[in-house]
Amino acid sequence: MYKLSHYVIISAPVDEEQRRLAYSTRSGHTLLLPEICYEFLKNDLTDHIPASVQEQLVRAQILVQKTENELGTIMAENHAATATPGRQLVESIQPTASCQLGCYYCGQQHTKKNMADDVVEKLTDRIHLKFISGGYTNLYLGWFGGEPLMGFPQMRMIYKRLKEKINNEEVKIGGKIVTNGLSLKEPVFEELVTKFHVDQIEITLDGTGDYHDSHRYTKKGTGSFDLIYNNLKTILQRADYESLGCSIIIRCNVDEKNVDGVEPLIRLLAADGLHTKIARLYFVGIYSWGGNDAHKASLTKEKMAMLTIRWQILKIKLGYPYSTTGYKRKLTTCMATGGNTEIYDAYGNIYNCSEISYADFYNGTPYQLGTLQKNTLDTFVDKPLNDWYTVVRDTEKYPCHHCKLLPVCGGSCPKSWVEGIPACPPFKFNILKELELKYLLCHTAAPQLEERLSGFDAALAVEDFKRYE
Repeated sequence: MYKLSHYVIISAPVDEEQRRLAYSTRSGHTLLLPEICYEFLKNDLTDHIPASVQEQLVRAQILVQKTENELGTIMAENHAATATPGRQLVESIQPTASCQLGCYYCGQQHTKKNMADDVVEKLTDRIHLKFISGGYTNLYLGWFGGEPLMGFPQMRMIYKRLKEKINNEEVKIGGKIVTNGLSLKEPVFEELVTKFHVDQIEITLDGTGDYHDSHRYTKKGTGSFDLIYNNLKTILQRADYESLGCSIIIRCNVDEKNVDGVEPLIRLLAADGLHTKIARLYFVGIYSWGGNDAHKASLTKEKMAMLTIRWQILKIKLGYPYSTTGYKRKLTTCMATGGNTEIYDAYGNIYNCSEISYADFYNGTPYQLGTLQKNTLDTFVDKPLNDWYTVVRDTEKYPCHHCKLLPVCGGSCPKSWVEGIPACPPFKFNILKELELKYLLCHTAAPQLEERLSGFDAALAVEDFKRYE
């Protein structure tokens, strides 16, 4: 006997036949339901559904066994994913505590501290031991800051020592980098791609010109947009850019101060022909970092959800690539919820969360697992937030326990929930409109698409964007 899965989102009717979209957050699949099928599901009459249709619904995990404890199954899958190491060890490294920028929403306290040689040695000893003892075949390094490129000599030393210690040409050491882009000149880009085997670079642009500069100014108070954008444009317009195999992602942090600069940024990237070269342009509401309460200047989650849909529509009209698939199952929320990944800062501190380092707010808290100087080869078992999935499964302390989007969200940021700040992503508020938009994209011929998108946009109303329960 079957029941309608708790983890299914069902849309309003999407066509003249009153059919609805049913999206399973467990499987990531979306099916189109005839009205009669919807009525059967709504009224718990699943045995009235024809066997052939039942099979489709079961495969999509829209129907599940009546006796299944779905939350228990989902959390068991997450626990298994974090407890079973793959073939690739992922580590995150902050080679410096320095940064040229003084972004108001940043929770870090920057200093001119680069990782010392003895700390580099202990860091590479630790990573090497984890790599060998874990039976890994590949190593993937996330370079983070501060501004990691201000510690470029340390990056070179770390990479060189890891190559020497692993001493196996069949082992690939790759990585990604999050950079403000100020130092991302062509020679630096080339070295990152060819020497460090970086396959992903993330840069932040908080709108165009003055909008960005009101957020991401240098410590001397000057703007940073022009230099960053010119660096980005130079790289993306290289004749060999695509063949190098490194994707560039642009993040845009949004609050009330720069929200009007987002649309101009979308248009500028398209006007310069960069919109089809970048891998992704995404938007994030400003949030509290290191106890700085930056979220108080952010948009409401409802407004951010509506604008995210509108920006997506504009991007599609301008020719940005887009996807019509649903959100995929998230088996691991972040490094804090399990697994072997750790983050190491320039002082030698060891953490399992990327938003703890260089933030005085967390000094003396359990978030600091240890130091490379004292715990070079130690294994930490009791880590903060490693019990997140157990807490979500066994208690109603957080709304994630009941949330239909849990399989594709995982709680978003467990640390924020612990600190009393709701961490729900925009799709918690716009998932129904996202489903409708993706259906429109799949079922509209190219000549009519812009007109249909404009109509969809014009019909959006504030009341469409409520917390999905």
